[in-house]
Amino acid sequence: MKLTSLASRRLAAGVGLACAAILLPTAALASSAGSDAPAHPALAACHAVGTEVWNAAQGNGAAGTIYYEIEISNVGHHTCTLKGYPGVSELNIHGSQVGLPATHGGIKPLVTLAPGDTSHFVLRVVDAGAVCAHPVNGSTLRVYPPGQKVAQLLGFPNQMCPRRSTMSVDAVHPGTGIPFYSLH
Repeated sequence: MKLTSLASRRLAAGVGLACAAILLPTAALASSAGSDAPAHPALAACHAVGTEVWNAAQGNGAAGTIYYEIEISNVGHHTCTLKGYPGVSELNIHGSQVGLPATHGGIKPLVTLAPGDTSHFVLRVVDAGAVCAHPVNGSTLRVYPPGQKVAQLLGFPNQMCPRRSTMSVDAVHPGTGIPFYSLH
């Protein structure tokens, strides 16, 4: 089969257009994938100065275990994130830790908090008198929000076992744990 010069030019143009149609999107994807700048800048982790830990309601429970919804609010001026478990322990009236810190478990969602938003975690407290012979009195809950190195204190009278943890926490979740409550 012999092509005329007009037909050869049309064939070459068609092949060129087909190649361009395939290569241009591929090149665009490759250049955006290789870019050092993220498509959406990552939000900073919440800092201690911009968060407030609080508890607005009594716990609920039965059979020797009580569950408390502990809230963490963004009182800062910038959106920030929390991910993971809070560090929680009980202190006595002298500020010394009694018992072991709370254990933790569960999935760890990334929680984004705009200014004024609140997240929460569930604190499970087992009746120490049912677990050990000589419980020790505590007065204050020490809470380290996820990723923070500065503790916040809540008045929280509780009994703990001297060498055992009787508390556990789950990861921080979005929204308030107490329906219809907010910091503001």
